[in-house]
Amino acid sequence: MITVDTPASFEWNDTNSKWVKNYLMPKTTLILSLTNGMGLDLSNLTESKFTHFCELLEKTAEGRELRNKMFKAWRSKKSRDSDNGKKMYTFNLSIDAGIQLKKIAKQAPLNKTLETLIFAGKTQAKDPEKLQQQIKQLNAENQKLKQEIETLNNDQADSLISSDLQVTELAKLEKSQLIKQILILKRKLAI
Repeated sequence: MITVDTPASFEWNDTNSKWVKNYLMPKTTLILSLTNGMGLDLSNLTESKFTHFCELLEKTAEGRELRNKMFKAWRSKKSRDSDNGKKMYTFNLSIDAGIQLKKIAKQAPLNKTLETLIFAGKTQAKDPEKLQQQIKQLNAENQKLKQEIETLNNDQADSLISSDLQVTELAKLEKSQLIKQILILKRKLAI
């Protein structure tokens, strides 16, 4: 006798039996051909009839394929059901964006990293006082850097300014890029 292994988390209950019936209903023609016309009464499907049906499916390659697809679909359904409050999204990213996302994520899962980035932007947009405070802080750091550059001898200052972006170009950068340039200048000044 052939024994049929079902997924470890598959239990025969009302919910799962309804799902099995709904999954098999559109495949009635295939089921009839695989069971040599015996058919399967989906309206009166019990656990023992289902087990017998799975045993019949094991006898042919098409049957095994149907059985494997059915349980793969069931596992996917269970996975989706367990993701409360989540939805699957599929989209394309450029290769460079994917590489940058992986660098940002480091050891964290990509989906968590994306959520963090999305909600970080949302939080900042909601708190204009915090943004004003950050702008004041950046302006203070900018003034401090200007003073440090002025104290350097002209040769060092000229080389720093010529090797980095011009001040007018810095003013055009977004906040994150500006912070990055400030940090680079700080490191160079520390040398």
